[in-house]
Amino acid sequence: MIKMGDVLSVRMDKELEKRLAFLMEKRKIVDKSSYVRQLIDRSLSYDLLDYLAEEVAARHISIWKAASIADIPLRAMMKELAKRNISMYDEQALAEDLIFAEGK
Repeated sequence: MIKMGDVLSVRMDKELEKRLAFLMEKRKIVDKSSYVRQLIDRSLSYDLLDYLAEEVAARHISIWKAASIADIPLRAMMKELAKRNISMYDEQALAEDLIFAEGK
């Protein structure tokens, strides 16, 4: 597991490096490490939301729990699910949310 401050080395092929250099030049970015960290953060956030949406759709977790894991408001999670055309609620989800809200 990578801890804050750990170094992660990544080899990039020429095409990826070319695209990165292009964006950095056009956006006038000079700190490559910081920029790559931002890109990774955005990508991981998107992938986490994608995974959580799949879990909600499969009824493995509730919307409330997914929002909690993603550390976003419930309304934002509901918006993400709507974008993906995932039905939002049923009786089972309500029961799970009530248990989760009570901290059991």
